[in-house]
Amino acid sequence: MTATVSSKRAQTQDRLMDAATALFAEKGVLAASVEEICERAGFTRGAFYSNFESKDELMLAVFKRQSDAILKAATDAIASVPPTRIEPRTVDEVIRQALQIFQAAHSTDDQWLLACSEIRLHALRNPDVRVAINQIDDDLDALMAQAIQSVIDQHGLVLKIAPDQLISLLGAYQQELAFDALREGKPSSAADSAEPLATLVRALIEIPLSIEAAHRLATPAARRR
Repeated sequence: MTATVSSKRAQTQDRLMDAATALFAEKGVLAASVEEICERAGFTRGAFYSNFESKDELMLAVFKRQSDAILKAATDAIASVPPTRIEPRTVDEVIRQALQIFQAAHSTDDQWLLACSEIRLHALRNPDVRVAINQIDDDLDALMAQAIQSVIDQHGLVLKIAPDQLISLLGAYQQELAFDALREGKPSSAADSAEPLATLVRALIEIPLSIEAAHRLATPAARRR
């Protein structure tokens, strides 16, 4: 019986979070009232306050739920990176692997893009909320930076900047690409941003001379000499 009640409670919370996400995207955190969230989710205010103490607590739950989903996707992407070293003739596969991890952690869903932007704006104006949001962000960014640095090191390449700086640059660039798409009335897409992001990463990766020399020795022309 307890498990059934727990399951119903989780479903109620999910519906409230879904409604809140949609309304945050449509009109912002401050403009979305508890009454509207309840109406959109199909619940009473009593159901809301039996699950969340305030709209801010609901907002943090929305952000945490999305972050948990992102963390799982990123972890799966990290686990999918093959342990073998690539051939020295190209860094494209390294870039693909690094971006696979990054994009798993950065959703291009239009509704979440807008909702997340509104949540972050709200957090900037509310120190207590900001602390919680920053902690979630920091934990995820640390995982991303460590994973991408691991991929780079595994293949003997060198990043020209610190991995956390790369994460910040990629995040800002992807967000700009996504907002450009929205301004043009098009859905944002991970596929559309892949090549621009790859171009940025290429500019920030160095191939050590030892790898370049190994590549030259491995080419047919070099072997004939």
